[in-house]
Amino acid sequence: MSTNTLMGAAEIVVRRLKPELLDDYLRFFDKDAFTDFPYWSGCYCGFYETSGEEWDATAKAGPAHRAAKAERISSGKALGLLAYVDDKVVGWCNAQLRSNFVNMRRYSVAINNPDERVGSIMCFLVAPNYRRIGVCTALVNAACEMFRSLSLEAAEGYPTTSPAKSSWEVPWAEENYKGPLSIFLNNGFKIHRQLERFAIVRKQL
Repeated sequence: MSTNTLMGAAEIVVRRLKPELLDDYLRFFDKDAFTDFPYWSGCYCGFYETSGEEWDATAKAGPAHRAAKAERISSGKALGLLAYVDDKVVGWCNAQLRSNFVNMRRYSVAINNPDERVGSIMCFLVAPNYRRIGVCTALVNAACEMFRSLSLEAAEGYPTTSPAKSSWEVPWAEENYKGPLSIFLNNGFKIHRQLERFAIVRKQL
């Protein structure tokens, strides 16, 4: 568990996902995670942990994705970090051993050596009322702390650097789900490889 001062008042407390925090995780995704982007409300952050290319993130598929993620958490197979303020979950980071992500999809270009002991910081999600107050920073630092405890060699992230052009305003949850590049660079990461639309950033542990 790690803490970070929140605007000089409350604290952001980051806890590692464990079976006993299942209800907290589900409550966050059920009620707060995608209130301003309901199109992804059925994801439950299982996108990179499942095989196959098809994935329905909408509410229609939500019950199946919720049940699958709950089983993974209950059995201790899912890793990640929950950010709390005043005992309420306000943020989530899917941070795991890179090898745990059975389908890296387009981020598979990051894998030059499958045997590397690398931790991937794959997804972020912050509740609308708690954005831009340091939640992502707290989660990044906690992820590095967790990876060190697992004796990994490096932490890796995949921030978007050239977003696809859109004729409509992209919701915060979609635009920032990989984490802003600045958050990584300000916390000791360096660009390992620059690709067309995203960077692979790394921090040695």
